Amino acid sequence: VVPTQSTGSSGINAEYGGTRVFKKMCLDGKISTYIGTREFVDYVGHVDPVAGVLLVNDTDWFSDNAEYKVFAEITATFRYGRDDLDVLGINFKKDLYSDTMQVYPVRGAPYCTTKIQEKLLKKLGTEKAFPFTFELPAGIPSSVTLQPVKNDQSSKPCGVEYCLRTYIAKDMHETPNRKQVVDLLIKKITHAPESSAPQPYIESAKNFMMSPNPLHVEARLDKERYIHGETIYVHITIGNQSTRAVKKLRLSVKQIANICLFSNAIYKCTVASVEHDLNVQPSQTTAQTFSIRPLLEENKDKRGLALDGQIKSEDTNLASSTIALPISTRESLGIVVKYIVKIELAVSMGGEVKLELPFTLSHPIPEHHEEDMEPIPCVSDATAADNINLELQEESGAYNNTTNNADHDVPLIDLEGEGSQPTPQESSY
Repeated sequence: VVPTQSTGSSGINAEYGGTRVFKKMCLDGKISTYIGTREFVDYVGHVDPVAGVLLVNDTDWFSDNAEYKVFAEITATFRYGRDDLDVLGINFKKDLYSDTMQVYPVRGAPYCTTKIQEKLLKKLGTEKAFPFTFELPAGIPSSVTLQPVKNDQSSKPCGVEYCLRTYIAKDMHETPNRKQVVDLLIKKITHAPESSAPQPYIESAKNFMMSPNPLHVEARLDKERYIHGETIYVHITIGNQSTRAVKKLRLSVKQIANICLFSNAIYKCTVASVEHDLNVQPSQTTAQTFSIRPLLEENKDKRGLALDGQIKSEDTNLASSTIALPISTRESLGIVVKYIVKIELAVSMGGEVKLELPFTLSHPIPEHHEEDMEPIPCVSDATAADNINLELQEESGAYNNTTNNADHDVPLIDLEGEGSQPTPQESSY
């Protein structure tokens, strides 16, 4: 088994020059689902479409059983309890968003909405492959997971998750046979757009007993929006007109997660902290810049920390800041996440000054993402699909194919044609 080089969220493998595609087949082999990416970006004004391709592997069976159809469903679920607590048919989860469509037999003329769909149809053939697209509305929640106890694999973690399901049934409301279901976990991430928001700024004047003049403190961040993993620079100016000395500065980044479903539970967690010794005597003024960098690697043992939605063992990061539209309600978002930089100054004789600066933590636009999701040109022939390698992540082995087991450990197969590229055997994804 030879692991491949890691690829970015866009699904572009630099070593083999191909576009990565995810595939999963139902247990009885009648249908397969292909999808170009498992990350869909929310640009705050609009959301990437969820575009996939259904492959009907056994057309003869559908010819003999004409009453059966294939449906596609996308669901956003907020899970607020462990699986092992589900008793008496009561599930500790709530659907926040759901949409269903019939994919096969096709109603009307099938059409592709993205270049990846067109490339897949060219590879798979239009006789058995059928594209489908979900247009997600603005204001739906992003994927968020609450970090469980370290090394706890006994149950799915709480949080908001998305699942793309294709299934065979006579009616879209019918419960399908579990052997005729394909579940693919996907996640929605937020990209905070560039804006002209002012730098976060705060000032404070603290008076002390027996001191005729106050202690002035001003603080600002170098910008309002930060990317995951980026260093935050805090500019602090201290004008000490009091009779006390400033001895120490404590700088921290706090994550505040508000669980909005059924109750307003608020969880605060320090995700980064640094301390600096100071010596600002009375009548002195100083201006300094301090840095701090919040990272998940330093917080993996903190239970209840909000993370971006995680698909099995893949790497993730701290949850992005929730950017709610005016049309969104708090209950529909499930978990609302925000961040603040907290500044604490320790003063002699037991005094203290505290300030807070809010900021936004978000994702960049994935590399090559806009190109992959770009609508195809309006041409009639097969040249619309570029001659670009398609690398397929395919399901290796069967298992209980239910919503609770929509995870993927998959090998990587080159779809471009024999001899065009070396074929790696297994992905470390």
